[in-house]
Amino acid sequence: MTTPANKPKRYFWRWVMALLLAPFVFWLVATPQVSFHFSEKGQGRLGYILNVQHDISKGEIYPGEATGGAGHIFPSKQFFMEFDWTNGGKSHCIRVKPKWPNTDVYIGAAGDVDSRTDGRLIEACGPLPQ
Repeated sequence: MTTPANKPKRYFWRWVMALLLAPFVFWLVATPQVSFHFSEKGQGRLGYILNVQHDISKGEIYPGEATGGAGHIFPSKQFFMEFDWTNGGKSHCIRVKPKWPNTDVYIGAAGDVDSRTDGRLIEACGPLPQ
């Protein structure tokens, strides 16, 4: 049997837990995600390097698979996200400007960026922003 004297303590701890979890939940929801999709009609593997402001990950995906990463919640002018990949002996590199909540980049069967990709969010690699 619970008494009214015990209830305020339970509510207090629920609020404390909610306040402690709130920043983590905000970070998960507010961070823009970028996905790179390799066409199902592609040939062989697609080796890639994903560089998100000097946080580098390497890997490979096969036709029909996807990979990706998270951008920054509040990107600075120096923020960059580069995706370098090699497929069929050809190398490619693009710089992506993530938009919330998700940005999808489609790579066609020949290894080039597919027309389904929003061209306003990508650009060919060049010098890093100053």
